[in-house]
Amino acid sequence: MQLTKHENITFTNATVYLSGQAFIKCTFVACTLVLREPLYHMDGCRFERCNWHIDRTVMWGNRESLRDLRWLVDMLEKNQQQLESAREQQAPGHAGGQAQAEAGA
Repeated sequence: MQLTKHENITFTNATVYLSGQAFIKCTFVACTLVLREPLYHMDGCRFERCNWHIDRTVMWGNRESLRDLRWLVDMLEKNQQQLESAREQQAPGHAGGQAQAEAGA
């Protein structure tokens, strides 16, 4: 099966069906991402305030199914950490600066 390729696209407030698609360096903002079939590809994507609907069968004893789910969870955790780090660095009155201002008052 050939995947439909999407590259450098921003999806906003959309329901996106991932199965049968390849997403490269795409950004998803406030989307609902639907994953039903294991045939999809994501590389270098970012997610902001997205909800996931995952409807997958994990067959008993099938290590590949478990590996796919672990990859998805790991990818989401890394993206969440990157977003949190970026917000902390961009926030005005960064915690260190705020503590200094309060100490001088």
